Amino acid sequence: MYYFVSENIFAYNSGTEHAQAKRVQFFNREHQQNRLGQAAYVTRDYNRFLNRDATAVGLNNDEVVNMYDYFQGTTNVPRKKQHLRLLPQLPLDRYHIVGHGPNYSTVEDKGRVIARINVMPATVGLVNDITYYDRADNITVRENFDWRGFKSSVDYFHQDGQLAVQQFLNLAGDPVIEITHMNINGQLLPSMYKLKNYLGHDYRFNSQEQLFLFFLNEITRQQADITLISDRRGLDHVVAAVQGTVHKYAYLHGIHVGNVKHPVRGKLYDAYTNVLERYGQAFTAILVSTSDQQKDLKSRYPELTIKGAPDISLSSVVLNKAPITLQTRQLHQLIVVGRLSPEKRPEQALRVLAKVIKTIPDATLVYYGYAASQEVMDDLQTLAQKLAVTDHVTFGGYVSEEKLQQAYQQAQIILQPSIAESFGMNLVEAMSCGTPAISYDVPYGTQALIDDGHNGYIVPEGSSNAMAQKAIDLLSDDNLWAQMSAAAYVKSHNFADDKTTKLWQNIFK
Repeated sequence: MYYFVSENIFAYNSGTEHAQAKRVQFFNREHQQNRLGQAAYVTRDYNRFLNRDATAVGLNNDEVVNMYDYFQGTTNVPRKKQHLRLLPQLPLDRYHIVGHGPNYSTVEDKGRVIARINVMPATVGLVNDITYYDRADNITVRENFDWRGFKSSVDYFHQDGQLAVQQFLNLAGDPVIEITHMNINGQLLPSMYKLKNYLGHDYRFNSQEQLFLFFLNEITRQQADITLISDRRGLDHVVAAVQGTVHKYAYLHGIHVGNVKHPVRGKLYDAYTNVLERYGQAFTAILVSTSDQQKDLKSRYPELTIKGAPDISLSSVVLNKAPITLQTRQLHQLIVVGRLSPEKRPEQALRVLAKVIKTIPDATLVYYGYAASQEVMDDLQTLAQKLAVTDHVTFGGYVSEEKLQQAYQQAQIILQPSIAESFGMNLVEAMSCGTPAISYDVPYGTQALIDDGHNGYIVPEGSSNAMAQKAIDLLSDDNLWAQMSAAAYVKSHNFADDKTTKLWQNIFK
């Protein structure tokens, strides 16, 4: 059994979460063919919406193991919608539920509001949480409901409204985990985690990390032949301390240095200190996506075992789809896929577009991905206005896997303006839809994924002029685009399941 260890699955996920989820799917496809072991996505954080969020990235209940769900006994509970007007805990012969629009209702006793029921986001009338008030209208208790319809946790508050105790419940309503919050140097922080009546015993921990280590030791103790892969740098030291596993690996999803021109001697990002310097020897191997990063890390840390395997694998269902012709695409459309954040340099795509439309007036650009901050979004919109391209730009936001596939199929070109990319899952997915890529000449994924002049272009680092010219060349020549689109399809087959499986099998030898 393979457990890929992370913090959470979110409503808006980064490439790390998507890569981890896709790896789970890939391993389980290959497990059905007896080529790889079964896999699951392991998460640490409490998340009442985990079932919804996991489903959104293509995972089912059997493929996700959350620490809180595990101790609560709710890992495989199916969803049963809980409507606020059908709550069995409320004696409606005494209390009255009063609606206040689609977002919340109140529970009233003889005209006094004793509780507020908030509606689950993006639902009609399903219970999200219930907040109770005392006679002075102070918040006393909040009951939190899981997406699957059951009461999952209860928060108790001090008189001043600050959180005092959190209790996490099993399906019978009994608390199985309790977190106490105390004032520490003027700040209210968790001071004790109590695991209650677990296998007949109570356990106390000073931090969530200690509880998570206990949890990982438990799931590895109860099964044979467990392999852990740490996918989040904030958890490397915890995974390193787990006992009783067959193997432990750490998968690096990013560039390890700030100055990408000096990957061997440049200053290491602080987040990578644990995995590469403090606890590196605790791992069977450190895993990366490309041979170039593997080589650089081997030069920098000769005492560590560094191995490589792609961050994505494509199923036969994806690879055997009929090619998408130019006639069915949105002509002259460029796309950028990924988080809108400074290291991704999304503003560069705007500068490229401004140059392209001088030659191709109907060219458009669509961004797919969430903004790291409102400031980033504001800056992009301001620059779009300054460059007079606002009418040519769409900020598509974070979209579902299905809509992202449609985006790849509609676009003519995907741009990659990042400072660096450890791989480039977006480029592989685009190529599997026959969409050529244009990227700056940056490490590491660009060199591994783009064969310059065949399935896309690699242009000088930071040169929006060069990127724009290559985009113009492609958008202006249908025959050239068709050739590169065909080459993109061919390149994507390098990441077919059978080829990726061999690489992972070599890792586990």
